[in-house]
Amino acid sequence: MKRVLPIIFLLITNSVLSQTVSIRLVQTDYSSVDPDGAGPATGSVTIQFELMTSSGTILGDGLGLSFVYQSSLLMPTPTNTTTPEGPVASSTGWNQMVDNRTGTDVSVNYGSQTFDKRMIITFNQASGLDNASFSNAWTPVAQVTYWTLGSTPPEGGYATPEDGTTLPQNSLSSDGGLTSYDYLSPDLNTPLPLGSGTLPVLFTRLGASCNSNGATVSWSTTSESNTNYFELQRSINGNDWSSVNVIKAAGNSSTGHTYQLPDFNGGASLYRIKEVDMDGQTIYTSIIRTNCEVKTVDIVIYPVPARDLLNVVIRSVKSLKTQLLIIDGVGKVVRKIDATLLNGSNTFQFNLNGLASGEYLIRSNAPGVELNKTFNIVR
Repeated sequence: MKRVLPIIFLLITNSVLSQTVSIRLVQTDYSSVDPDGAGPATGSVTIQFELMTSSGTILGDGLGLSFVYQSSLLMPTPTNTTTPEGPVASSTGWNQMVDNRTGTDVSVNYGSQTFDKRMIITFNQASGLDNASFSNAWTPVAQVTYWTLGSTPPEGGYATPEDGTTLPQNSLSSDGGLTSYDYLSPDLNTPLPLGSGTLPVLFTRLGASCNSNGATVSWSTTSESNTNYFELQRSINGNDWSSVNVIKAAGNSSTGHTYQLPDFNGGASLYRIKEVDMDGQTIYTSIIRTNCEVKTVDIVIYPVPARDLLNVVIRSVKSLKTQLLIIDGVGKVVRKIDATLLNGSNTFQFNLNGLASGEYLIRSNAPGVELNKTFNIVR
């Protein structure tokens, strides 16, 4: 009798190891300002393409990206605004080969929406060698900015990526072009609304100032929806980013909020803010550049505003002991900790749980530590 079990096992194994790649669109930015002031544009919107493998990692050498849109509410910019992101930006030798932002005429329906334009852009590795790594987490690969034409949400209408069966160009190439992974589009029939109603947070300002402590990065929002936290990120070359610190976001708010976080490294640096939703999705601000020389650090408190924890950083030129006190609006000491300062940088942390929202004062009872700072607790 012939043994057939190894053949059956091989077929099952190949089925389990079959690989797919999915594509989705995410809106990363929106502005209600007419970009050139001449009309008919009412604002601008930036769309990000993201890819995810079903398992493991694929090394790619080329990719096509496409979506359909409604030309009555969305128009291409006069010049190419497509930028590589993620692995396409950080690996070398990638070129944009096709720029079809103006789109070709179509007539298709997805969900409850009708689309009349199809945009296609492609990137290829000039060497023909696989060098960009795509994983089983949603990974940004490119962004493109369009101008909106509507005056009410969604100002840019709707857009959705199509799957690789509908459009052969929607695929990821590897193995020098020998292998092609046609995209799946999980959101194909749930088109993405473009404009002011889609972002979890609207940023209005991002800036950095130099001081004796290095750099302080601050930003403001006008509204937040389902926001979890903000992360200050720092880079030297614009490709490799590291986390400096995080601060709790407002969650859901229709009023403005201002945040700030320090970077004690300073120097010539690039900064951006990463916003993380409650469901794990993220968006990034634009990038700012500073050159802050670090001198002597006296006292810094963060995050501002505070919620559950307050960090106090004191750089001292001598060793001494003190008490750090938090005082409420009526002059009552509501928190205190014993602090032993050593020569150099010292970090202390207050637990603010149980303290109501409002303005507080932090002081030291040692004459050698001139600490008299106010801060707010926001719940």
